[in-house]
Amino acid sequence: MVLGTVLPSALAQTTLTGRIADARTGEPLAGATLVPKSSKEVGTVTNYDGRFRLQTKQQLPLTLIVQFIGYRPQEVDVYDASEEIDIQLIEVPNYLSEVVVTALGISREKKALGYSAQGIDADALSTGKDNNLLNSLEGKLAGVRITNTQGDVGSSRIIIRGETSIAGENQPLFIVDGIPVDNSQLNAQTQGRDPKNAIADLNPEDIENITVLKGPNASALYGSRAAHGAIVITTKTGRGSKGLGITVHSSTQLATAANLPDFQNVFGQGAGGQFSYVNGAGAGINDGVDESWGPRLDIGLLIPQFDSPLDANGNRTATPWVSHPDNVKDYFRTGLTQNTGISIARSADNFQFRLAFNHEYQRSIVEGSSNNKSNVNLNVDYDLTKWLSVGATANYIIYKAPNIPGSAGATGSNYRANSTMLQYLWFGRQVDDASLRDDYSRNWNASYYSNPYWSAYYNTYEQERHRLIGDLHATFHVIKGLDLRFRTSTDWYQDRRKAKVKWGTSGTPYGKYEEDAYTVQENNTELTAVYNRKLSDDLTLDALLGWNVRNKRYENNYQAAPDWLWLTSIR
Repeated sequence: MVLGTVLPSALAQTTLTGRIADARTGEPLAGATLVPKSSKEVGTVTNYDGRFRLQTKQQLPLTLIVQFIGYRPQEVDVYDASEEIDIQLIEVPNYLSEVVVTALGISREKKALGYSAQGIDADALSTGKDNNLLNSLEGKLAGVRITNTQGDVGSSRIIIRGETSIAGENQPLFIVDGIPVDNSQLNAQTQGRDPKNAIADLNPEDIENITVLKGPNASALYGSRAAHGAIVITTKTGRGSKGLGITVHSSTQLATAANLPDFQNVFGQGAGGQFSYVNGAGAGINDGVDESWGPRLDIGLLIPQFDSPLDANGNRTATPWVSHPDNVKDYFRTGLTQNTGISIARSADNFQFRLAFNHEYQRSIVEGSSNNKSNVNLNVDYDLTKWLSVGATANYIIYKAPNIPGSAGATGSNYRANSTMLQYLWFGRQVDDASLRDDYSRNWNASYYSNPYWSAYYNTYEQERHRLIGDLHATFHVIKGLDLRFRTSTDWYQDRRKAKVKWGTSGTPYGKYEEDAYTVQENNTELTAVYNRKLSDDLTLDALLGWNVRNKRYENNYQAAPDWLWLTSIR
């Protein structure tokens, strides 16, 4: 048995290792970031000992951009990858003067905060851009770990400062323009599939900046559900656009399957050095075995196989027993992601607006899997009088995935029937992938799997999600330094899923059909009074008093058409 992971990546990589420390004290700097200059690659961060290991597609010589909060950024030229890199950063006490968005949309200077908060702007999101927002943050935030299961087509998980609970969710709360938004995966009945998490609905092109509030002190105003931190997202507005500004963007990304498992090609399918195919389910000699402990390959043997011609009596004839070293690689196609959008923005002394549309199409490297996502984003503010400002935000998303690929880690008969990835970890080394592609009814092993192309195109898991995130808000400027802010917001979406298993599928011979419907909605209405007064050059008074009403609704309707065998068993 050979295990491995299939991920899109490049062909050649350069590996760099080293250590980052304080130039004055020599103490290691944990959480410093390194990113190759003039590259869209994802960087890396140092560990607790200040050490790092970075793999890059760039060839030497190259330049690294090294950053750490409170230290002067540094560019380091690298000419030799065989030696460890020793980097010394210089602390700059006054460097922490940037402004970040904290809880409840309040902007503060980072140096004035009594807790850890790290910001990241839109330019950083465009480096190593991914259609899943979380993946775009990987390697750019100190103390933040992001993992995913199937590269850019599956879900991603974000953890700040490690796991803090063994009893529940450890992911942070997400806030978009002051609106708490849901990041559930809703995977109660997924049949071994891995749908994207809900925060992937957001379009990275609409984001202005992100602030990470680390730990309960930073996110206390959001309550217990932000005990694991909060990700505060601010979307783009029309401010700064003189006249009518139109922005058009378009990008295309290609992906291939690399880092495949290293398979042996000495022995073919079977056990004890013997194999002969009849039906792939045990009628022949070890033809129900999916492991490759069979006869030796490429020595001139003739053995009946799944794609051997039939003789006059309907029996398989003996054909050459040869290896197919690229039979797993040949299954994966070139992935494609196309992202196109347009935005219109304008601002004046008393108003601003921005309207944007974005469409994304993604074709996975896995056969039969693709998805589409369309975003419409509106952000508008208007000063009615000197003492009253009103505004609104709206983000409507339509996400459609005709088929989500199966997960390699799934087990059970139904999961095996739906997972093309699982069987490729056990694939017979003599199996010709082209024969399976030419005729979906052919099958190399009927004990555990269906033809992988049968599974990809007939056993589908469809998902469609419609979502609205928006608010209406108003600010009353009572006196100098005192504002009353009112906001009512909603995060609503309907998620519909359909799972189909075709009649004749291995493990589920009579087929199956399921529908899973979710409705999730959270409404928040809040009123806050914010007072800010500068008492002296070194002392500022900030006060906040607020009231909030939150209502959340969750519905799930699951229906299944059971197979014929299940019906007969209860008669």
